[in-house]
Amino acid sequence: MKVGYIGLGAMGGSLARHLIADVELVVYDRNPETLATFAALGAGIADTPQALAQSCDIVMLCLPKSSDVGDLLFGADGIAGHLRAGTLVIDQTSGVPALTIGFANKLAVDNVLFMDAPVSGGIPAAQKRTVTIIASGSDDAWSRGRPILETLSSKTLRCGQRVGDGQALKLLTNGIGACYRLATLELVALWRKSGFPLQALVVALNRSVGANFTSRNMLVGLVEGRSTTNFAMTLMVKDLDGALDLGRQTASTLPLTTTARGLMQSAIGLFGENARLDDVIALTEKLSSVRLADDFHGQSAVGAAGDLAETLSKAVAACNVIAVLEGVAVGRKLGLAEADIARVIESGSAWCQIAAKLLSSIEANVFTIMAYQAEYQALEHAAALAAQLGLPFLMPGIALSRFRDASI
Repeated sequence: MKVGYIGLGAMGGSLARHLIADVELVVYDRNPETLATFAALGAGIADTPQALAQSCDIVMLCLPKSSDVGDLLFGADGIAGHLRAGTLVIDQTSGVPALTIGFANKLAVDNVLFMDAPVSGGIPAAQKRTVTIIASGSDDAWSRGRPILETLSSKTLRCGQRVGDGQALKLLTNGIGACYRLATLELVALWRKSGFPLQALVVALNRSVGANFTSRNMLVGLVEGRSTTNFAMTLMVKDLDGALDLGRQTASTLPLTTTARGLMQSAIGLFGENARLDDVIALTEKLSSVRLADDFHGQSAVGAAGDLAETLSKAVAACNVIAVLEGVAVGRKLGLAEADIARVIESGSAWCQIAAKLLSSIEANVFTIMAYQAEYQALEHAAALAAQLGLPFLMPGIALSRFRDASI
């Protein structure tokens, strides 16, 4: 079997490297230096995308957005007419489900199979084969694509037979993760404004019900003085736009996701088009007038700040609950299986400590917001402290309003 891979950027390049030892791999990218690197690793190099399409049994794509996929497939020099009947196209782009469904339908006319398989979890996870791959497509497409996808990652999930469902899940869970990230950082700013060292809260938070992907990764990296992601802010805003579009399609209210999108777009305005996801730290610092990192590196008990650490950990958990509820509500309206939503949340950047209990209660139809009264009260306390210290409290404030509305 000959496999072709088009789009060797940070994510696509990290994934495609894993195929070199197991299949006959042919690659194409616009960057000559990238192609030279893959040639040195033993991959075949296609002179054009059309030549790759003609020679491969499976063609994998990882491009910035769905419009790029459409141009590659059906543009003036598109590869669709060069794909043999029976070829499988696997699109790993974080794309727009409606466009992706259209691509699949057009290719099906010529008996070309198509499935979407976007990824969640970041470049380091992709390099370690632990990134979450969220695949959807027909049984025939899955049976052919599964061995290849499982070569790329040990966390390959099939989430339905409908093309586009994988991308919808990716968009929604990226939205959930973005909400975690910004709400958590605002509550960290409250802690730092209170005069306490960052590490004390990070240790307490990661031992608590409030732990989430941000606290386990970005915050730990911040304590250690290292970056945990090189993801482009423009791509995150694109994904949030996609999540909000799914919200419009389903007449869903997404205030937390809407605000997350606005804040990240503001970060691009402040730091430029080359802003990276890590720049949300600097954005939070500007909004809160406090430095989140500090020079404290030793292990320490929370000590006198223990009560505040517990309160803020529960407040983070409250924000996690609202973020998950927003994304899950849209997914259910789209007809995504609750079990699939839960699997993706539990395995990728939308993970949080409280999710398993929350999602199981939703699936069993026994969910009640009253089960999170302790977290709600902690968020109320945090809001009062933020007002006292003069902090904006944007994302946590929206989560708090959702709790208050649900409690009426």
